[in-house]
Amino acid sequence: MTENTAMTFEEIEKDVTTEIDAAEEYSRKRSPRRETSWDRYYGRKLGNEVKGRSQFITREVMDTIEWMMPYFIRTFASGSPKVDLTIEGQDAWIGKALMDKIQIDLSDSSPNIFVLFYQWFKDALVSDTAFVKTSWRLDQEEVNMKFDKLPAQFMQTLSEDPDVTITNPGQLSIDEMTGIAFEGVAAKVKKTLKDGLYAENTPHWEFLADPKSRDVNDEYGKGHKTEVTVDYLKRVNRAWSKDGEKFFRNLEELEDGKSGSDIDESEEINYMGKDANEDGKTEIGPKSPVKFIEWYTRLDVDGDGYLEDIVCYLGNDFLLGWQENDDEFIPFSALKPIIDNYKFYGISYADLLIEIQNLKTMLFRRILDNFDFQNSGRWLKDPGSAIDSAQLLNNSPGSVITGKKDGLVDLTPAPFNPGVLTILEYVDTIKENRTGVTAYNQGMDSGSLNQTATGIVRIQSAAMQRMELIGRIFAEVGLKDFYSKCVLLYQKYLKKSFIARVHGTEKEVSRDMIQGRVKCRVNMGVTASVGAEEAQKLVQIMAMLFKLHEMFPGLLTPEKVHNLARRYITSYGFQEADDFIASLDEYMEQSKAITDQHGKQAQLQEQMMLMQQKLSEMEVMIKKKGVEIKEKKVTQDGILGKMEIEQEREESIRETQQREDDSVRDHKIGLMEILLDRNRPGGQEGR
Repeated sequence: MTENTAMTFEEIEKDVTTEIDAAEEYSRKRSPRRETSWDRYYGRKLGNEVKGRSQFITREVMDTIEWMMPYFIRTFASGSPKVDLTIEGQDAWIGKALMDKIQIDLSDSSPNIFVLFYQWFKDALVSDTAFVKTSWRLDQEEVNMKFDKLPAQFMQTLSEDPDVTITNPGQLSIDEMTGIAFEGVAAKVKKTLKDGLYAENTPHWEFLADPKSRDVNDEYGKGHKTEVTVDYLKRVNRAWSKDGEKFFRNLEELEDGKSGSDIDESEEINYMGKDANEDGKTEIGPKSPVKFIEWYTRLDVDGDGYLEDIVCYLGNDFLLGWQENDDEFIPFSALKPIIDNYKFYGISYADLLIEIQNLKTMLFRRILDNFDFQNSGRWLKDPGSAIDSAQLLNNSPGSVITGKKDGLVDLTPAPFNPGVLTILEYVDTIKENRTGVTAYNQGMDSGSLNQTATGIVRIQSAAMQRMELIGRIFAEVGLKDFYSKCVLLYQKYLKKSFIARVHGTEKEVSRDMIQGRVKCRVNMGVTASVGAEEAQKLVQIMAMLFKLHEMFPGLLTPEKVHNLARRYITSYGFQEADDFIASLDEYMEQSKAITDQHGKQAQLQEQMMLMQQKLSEMEVMIKKKGVEIKEKKVTQDGILGKMEIEQEREESIRETQQREDDSVRDHKIGLMEILLDRNRPGGQEGR
C-alpha cells in the first residue's frame, strides 16, 4: 500500500487545467444554440436572405419575453422579496432584519438589485440558464503610521485592533498632562477601501461547468472566466497576501504578456466574442489583459485520501494560486425558466419560439414578396424588342416604356390569396399554446367571446398559470439559493453591528445574533383560478359555519376558526400564514391572559361597587346625623334664646332696681347733707 502524499503546485495546475479544458469544450458546444436564441431576440438576419427579396423578420422572441418581464420584476424586484429568512435558534425578527439589510445593501451597490434581477431573468428566458455570482468585496491597503506621543488608552486600543500591527511600541513616558504615554510608536494599519456584499451577473459565455454537473451546488467543478488586467490581480494580491507571503504567483509573466497555454501565442484570443487587439498590438505592464479563471473544484491536495473543496485562480493558463474554499459553497446561483430533468441547464423560452418566429418570418416574407410582384410585375423580354430593361425596373406612375409590344410577356405570379392569413392565425395559436403568453394576460383581447367580468378574470387567471409556474421555479431554484449564500457571507464577514427597524422600533443586530443554520422559504401568493376558487369556497363555508354557531353556540372552537383562517391564507399561495395571524398556542395564551385580566377587572369592579355602596350608606348616615344635629342645635338654640331673654329681662329688672336704689340712696345722701349743713356753726339757722 502506497502512502498518500500532498499534491505539488504543478500537479494541482495540471489537474485543474484538464478540468477547465473539458468545461470550456462543453461551453463551446452549447454556445451556437445560445447565440441563435439571442439572434432571434434581436431580430438579426437568418442567413438565407436573397437579394431583391423581402428580408423582414418577426420578433416573437423579443415580444413574448418583454411581455413576461414586468410580471417577474413586479413580483421579485418590488415590495417583499418573496423569500423568508429564518436562522435556527434565533428570533424570527432577526431573519427579517437581515433580509432587509441584504435588500438595502444590494440596492446601494452597482449593479443595484433591480438591474441585477432584470438581467438575470431576461438572460434565463433567452439563454436557458443564467447565473449570478455573490461575493464579499474586501480591499485593504497597508499604511505606515507614526505617533510622536500616544496615550496609554489609545495604545491599548491599537493593540486590540486586528487591522493594526504595531511595528515599534516606542518608549514609555510620563507626562503631567496626559499621564502614561508612549513616544515614537510605529504601526502598519490596514485601510479598508471596500468591505461589503457584492453581486454581479455572470454572462453565459463566462460561466464554466463540468459536463457531469447536474446542479450548481453539486460536487463537480464550476468556474468563472473573464478578462481582467494585471493591475486588478495586483490589487487582489495586495488584499489577500498575509505575513509578507504573496498569494498569487506568476504575476511577472502575466505583466510581460506571456501565456501558459500550448496555443500559438501569436494568435489573438477572441475571448468574450470580441477582437481583443484589432491593431495587432499586445498590451504589456499593469494594463496587460489577462484571461482570468476562478475555478471551484475538489481535489485531494493534502494526500489524506479525501477530497477537499478548493478554489484555484488561473491567468492566461498559469496557475496563480489556490486555497481551501473557506466559504464552503460555490458563489454562483443558477436560474432556469423550464427545468430539463436530470440536466444542469434548463430550457429557454427562446427555444419554444425560435421555430415559430422562423416560420412566421418566412410566411411574412412570401406575402410581402407577392405584394411586391403585384406592384412591380415580372416580365419576359424578347432580346430583339428594343425595350429598355431599366425602364421596366423604373416602375413609377406616368413612366413610358418604348419598344415592341409583342416583345414583352407578363409573368407576374397570381395575386395574394387572403385565405393564407388563417395560417398566420394558426401560427399565433401554436405560439400561445407553447408559451402560455396570450392576448388575455397581455390585456389586448378586446374581442373576447366572454364579456362577463368573472369570465374574463378566470380566463386571465388560467392564462397566467404558466408564468406563475416559472416565477415559482425562479424562486425555488435561484432566489432561495441566492439569498441563503448572501446570509452565509454576512455570517462570516460582517464586522460591525447594524440597526434594523422592527415593528416601528430600532434594534441593533450584531454578528453573533445572525449565526446559525440558514433556512429559506418561498412565500409568494398566486392569482390562478385554482387558489381563487378554493378561497371563494372557504368564504362560503365560513359564512355557513358562523350562522350555525349563532344557532348552536360552541360549534366553532378557536382551533377550528384558526384552521379556517390558515387555510384561506394558504389558498392564495402564502405559505407563511403566521405573518398574518398568530399561532393557536399564542392566541390561547393571549386569550387566557385577557380572560384572567377581565376576571381581575370584574372582581375589582365588584369590590369598587361594594365600596361605593358602603360609601353611599355612610353618606346617608352622615346626612341623617347631620339633620339630627341640626335639629338638636335648633332646640338648643331655642332654649338658649329663651334663657338669654330671661337673663336679659332679669338684668333689666336688676338694672331698674339698681337705678331706683341709686336714686333713693342719692336722695338720702342729699337730705343728710342738707341736715348736716344746717347743724354746722354759722349755718343758716345760726345767722
